[in-house]
Amino acid sequence: MKRTIKLLNGVLCLGCLSLATGCIENDIPYEIVPGNITSMEIRGAESLTLDRIERVIELSLADTVDLRRVFLRDFRITPDSRIIDNVTGQELDTLDSYYLDLTQGAETYGIPADKAYDFTVITYQNYIWTLRADQPIDRTFVLGEGQQIGEAKFSAVGHSVTAYVPESVPLDKIEVQELKLGPSNSTLAWKAPDGTVVENVDVRTIHDWNLPQHFFVQFFDVTQEWIVTVEQSMQYITDLSVNPWARFAYLSAQGLTSAGECGFQVRLAGAGDDAWRNVAEVEVNGGTFTGVIKGLQAATSYEVRGVIGENYGDVVAFTTETEATVPNLNFDTWTLKGKTWFPNGEAANSFWATGNEGVTIYKDPNSIPVEGAGNAVEGRAARLETLGNILVVDIAAGNLFTGTYSTNMGNPASSAVMGRPYTGRPTHMTGWYKYTPQVVTTEGNNKSPQKHPDAVGKMDFCTIYIRLENWGTATVRPANPKIIASATLEDDSVVPEYKQFDLQLAYNDIETKPTHIVIVASSSRYGEDFCGGPGSVLYVDQFALGFDFD
Repeated sequence: MKRTIKLLNGVLCLGCLSLATGCIENDIPYEIVPGNITSMEIRGAESLTLDRIERVIELSLADTVDLRRVFLRDFRITPDSRIIDNVTGQELDTLDSYYLDLTQGAETYGIPADKAYDFTVITYQNYIWTLRADQPIDRTFVLGEGQQIGEAKFSAVGHSVTAYVPESVPLDKIEVQELKLGPSNSTLAWKAPDGTVVENVDVRTIHDWNLPQHFFVQFFDVTQEWIVTVEQSMQYITDLSVNPWARFAYLSAQGLTSAGECGFQVRLAGAGDDAWRNVAEVEVNGGTFTGVIKGLQAATSYEVRGVIGENYGDVVAFTTETEATVPNLNFDTWTLKGKTWFPNGEAANSFWATGNEGVTIYKDPNSIPVEGAGNAVEGRAARLETLGNILVVDIAAGNLFTGTYSTNMGNPASSAVMGRPYTGRPTHMTGWYKYTPQVVTTEGNNKSPQKHPDAVGKMDFCTIYIRLENWGTATVRPANPKIIASATLEDDSVVPEYKQFDLQLAYNDIETKPTHIVIVASSSRYGEDFCGGPGSVLYVDQFALGFDFD
């Protein structure tokens, strides 16, 4: 474990030098030095990420790690800074070993939900970092085939679990296939009806579940008592959930899937019994069945129910999402201020932005509106050209993106910030483009975030991409936002006439909604790194978002 020791600045008082005029005062302010944790290594971590914007450490631990002794193997922080464990008050120095107690001394073994685990990195200022940790444990309670309705319900806090069976299944003839209540390094003991405790019990030998059964889970020096129950139920279908999008909805339900054909039925909200229609495609996996309702209308209320054989579940109401729009997606609206074009209704980089304000310091704008036959598919289009011989950065790609732009001469790569608020979930983006590439002449420069030497001497690529991101509660784009979905077009060929494209969005997460949308078109795909071919020209027009299930 390493860090660099910092001598905190103090004021060396030489007294007030009383010459003829009195005292000299030290009123020079401290410099701003962000206190960062740049790396961290923890034994037993299955994943660990650092977010410097939010100052959060996301940690997921293997279930075999003792939460009271989590070994911090190594870390790196901002040079000449210090770091304090706020829970213990101890400074993390060049110690041979350091253990974190993620239970924070709680009587109950576990990570407290209401107490943050914080560190303070000290430079000239104090910077609080929060450790968000979890320890997933795979718990299962599985009964014999044809006995169990859906999945068992666990309460990790209350140490209880309940499985459901049909009324036709006697509670003294239960077949248990699997019972796992603790981490993978735990043992399981059973409290028999006569009060004796059977160590390492074979749960398959327990058949009478008329009364709740008591088990003891043991790991490290911890013993947890769990109450496990089997109950009869008249309901064959449980836990129907709906994930509605604009024109379709994902469905999931649990139940006694062995009792008959599993499916779903949907109707407009408030329609009669004869309005139910079957969902075409349904998959069954154990006690769970899933499906997708297609052909729905946006912003419309519906009802759905699960079906197993002749058994119907409770009706669940839902409303589809709206087809959220993006302004000026056809690129017809532009505003000219001085010699700078803005792709919005006002002379500002509002929803859409370009790098024109930086380019026009030296040359005419390179992201401009065009119209007429051959220039646009309909109305106006955007013409984006890569320029060379630009002071400071050498190359300036023509670009158009959702976000903001503010010229930063000291760090040009930070001038453009991608992303605008957006919560829709489109499935694809269509549009038109044509392209004339030129040979790449520069790999980048000393202002480039990244250089591309392999691109030099080859034909340039244009790029058009869409990305849906989730920034959480942040209003400033995080360094590593969660990518919900994305799709990209890159082309190095000559496209002399307008060609239509259809980008199908690949979703990494179908549950979480985005908070922001990034749409980018650039005449050089590495333009953000100031790498490209001067004279490469990209035309784009008539972008549109689609919301159907593909």
